[in-house]
Amino acid sequence: MTEKINAFPDTVELNGADCFLLQLDKLMWSSNKRRNVCTFALTLDRCMELDTLTGILSTNPAYQWVCGLRLKKGFPFSLPKWEFNNTVSLAKIQQHKVASLREIPDVLLATDINLKNQSAFKVDLVQLASSKHSILIFTWHHVLMDARGGESFIRYLGSMQALEPSHWIAEKPHRLPLKERADIAQAMKQFLYDTSGLPLLSLYKKSSQKPLLRYRTLFFSEQQSQKINQQAVAQGAGFLPSAFYLASTAYAVARIQQQRTPALEDMLVPIPLDRRLRGTQTPIIGNQVSFLFYRLPKQLLLNTEECTVELIKQMKQLMRSDNPTHYIIMLDFLRRIPGLFYRMLLKAPTKGLMASFFYSDTGDLLADCKQLFGSSIKQAIHYPPNLYPPGMTFVYSRHQNCLQLTFTYIESVINEQEVEQLFSEISAALLGSSRPGNDKI
Repeated sequence: MTEKINAFPDTVELNGADCFLLQLDKLMWSSNKRRNVCTFALTLDRCMELDTLTGILSTNPAYQWVCGLRLKKGFPFSLPKWEFNNTVSLAKIQQHKVASLREIPDVLLATDINLKNQSAFKVDLVQLASSKHSILIFTWHHVLMDARGGESFIRYLGSMQALEPSHWIAEKPHRLPLKERADIAQAMKQFLYDTSGLPLLSLYKKSSQKPLLRYRTLFFSEQQSQKINQQAVAQGAGFLPSAFYLASTAYAVARIQQQRTPALEDMLVPIPLDRRLRGTQTPIIGNQVSFLFYRLPKQLLLNTEECTVELIKQMKQLMRSDNPTHYIIMLDFLRRIPGLFYRMLLKAPTKGLMASFFYSDTGDLLADCKQLFGSSIKQAIHYPPNLYPPGMTFVYSRHQNCLQLTFTYIESVINEQEVEQLFSEISAALLGSSRPGNDKI
């Protein structure tokens, strides 16, 4: 490792996606007192000592730099930026002991990070009392990095290999003339209003009690995962099985809605799109994502094949019209808008609902997630942030050739009995059977 702490920049300007996620953080805090944080849990095949982990990380210049970054918002209409503070101490790595994976404290999976006075990246160590395994829980604020950036950073910490400066921070993109950017932003705004028109299907229910955040996981075996991919091809997804996953998820949510009221409405589902070059994991700092906005017609929700075909059709239309690039141009254009007005723009099309639910598929991101700090990785799980409303987020991923689903939800939105039915419906749709998967310990 050749990096030195003075090799990293003192300041990093937030890009358009970062600023967008910062405003989502404000909305999340006002609605359910949660921050826009990402959590990544890695179960190792052996027990790792706290002193060993602390020694490795505390001497790593990149870790010191990332943990020393603090958000500076500046004056109105100025751009927020990360600023390195070399006077702050590294946060102490906390160690927790639990009897099983199911007893991991909720606080570890819903950490609140205050960007003004706390590090945007933290690490917790969980020891399983009943086995010789440790779980490393990495948590970072979404404004700092997206999921791929976070994974790349964690892999770097485990490998200790030096990275080129360009791998840490993206180069500033070439910007179109102001008038052209303004026209694109206005057209994109109109597209969002048209796509997000009410009414929309949502399980969201307003509650006077403090929203309680919960996580559930659904695992499929390697054989089941292969069958699901075959199902995806048969139902028209081609080489994009994620469209079939989304259609199956929409089907399951619609089935829950039907139990509450027979009438269905269209669904609005925004999906993050990684803008990095295929095969690359960098840059690390800054969100390199755009979004694709899908509107699923209510008449297709209970037919996964027709819904899958519709999703593929919409995806092609969005990509041909360069919609993801235009969305990024709009986000960049909005960076200097005062936060209050920015949040009003975000909530206006759907009166605060934002989506029927949130969904993402990390693809083969975890395919190379095999070792960390010299230990084999037994399990790797993403726990996503959850905007409320709508209060439901689904993240599909694949680890060791096995498909898995992390479901984040608010208790007032969907109860435990409905969650069980939801998992059963998703499994049935994906596998073509009625047997649900089970949480794995």
